[in-house]
Amino acid sequence: MLPNWIIIGAPKAATSTLFRWLADHPQVGGPREKETYYFVDPGTHMFRPRSNFRDGGLEGYEKLFGSCDRSAKVVIEATPGYLYSETAVRELPHLPTRPEFIVVLREPVAQLQSLFSYFQQNWNWIPRDMTFRDFIAAVEDGSSDFGGNELAANAIANAWYPEHLRRWEAAVGRERLHILLFEELVSDNRATMQRLATKLGIHPCFYEDYDFPRENRTYVARSGALQDLNIGLRSRLPQGALYDILRWLYRLINTRPPGFQARDVELESALADRFSPMLTELERDFQLDVTLWRTAIRARKLTSANAAPSDSRQEYRAAAGHLGRLVPAMISRSSAREFE
Repeated sequence: MLPNWIIIGAPKAATSTLFRWLADHPQVGGPREKETYYFVDPGTHMFRPRSNFRDGGLEGYEKLFGSCDRSAKVVIEATPGYLYSETAVRELPHLPTRPEFIVVLREPVAQLQSLFSYFQQNWNWIPRDMTFRDFIAAVEDGSSDFGGNELAANAIANAWYPEHLRRWEAAVGRERLHILLFEELVSDNRATMQRLATKLGIHPCFYEDYDFPRENRTYVARSGALQDLNIGLRSRLPQGALYDILRWLYRLINTRPPGFQARDVELESALADRFSPMLTELERDFQLDVTLWRTAIRARKLTSANAAPSDSRQEYRAAAGHLGRLVPAMISRSSAREFE
């Protein structure tokens, strides 16, 4: 049994949550682990020596779905690193099931911030005393490989989505590449999932009274020593019931939700300017409605202007009224944080 739908990206864009929401549907099956990493490239930090396409071929991949209900109409997996993987884009389009591919994109500055927090707090790829500004500087000048984590080292290039979408579109065609926005999942998860269910050919009515649980949230460790021990142990444990119980206990004892974090509004504004041309590419080449992203950019610039000396604020006042009309449509930072 092989998947006929695959979530291929992007990291920190609610792919774990989307996988859970789909896997909970009675007409959907999937592997025990959401991320199989089976088609990631050798040499990346995600590569699994005991389970990979290079050594196990298609037969090894099929074994990962051995527990799936044979009557499942949709079989899925979700490995967001596939968006950047040469092995994945070369091999997955040619599976016998001729799978279709889902990409979830997130406003790039928010995606970078979430990825930074996740790799720093839930893992130890990013030093705990490193600021977001220092992280961006290290990515830009290549001064750190973040312990071999290429998703962190290539974070800015990875957030320039059109380049990666074009590779996949060339491999599978526009009709097999389905692009969702993180902000849609946050703002109207029920309607978004019902539309997606219709596209997948499964009953959309399942989501009428579904409770939409969140997965893979970023947390803050109370004890760094216990977190280091947790990181060392969890990669050695097979996923299953025992793994889930131990994870629940650890998070109960040693984690708390992220609190308020001071924002580097000047850096956010500069990054928003940097990614602004990309929004035009997504609108023009992939017909995406990124209105919410543009609203977020305006909000960042307004916040940056308010933090600047008073004589530099004048030019933003005329835009403030227009922004005020757009803000109600934005996704609140607190709502988005539920998915992190």
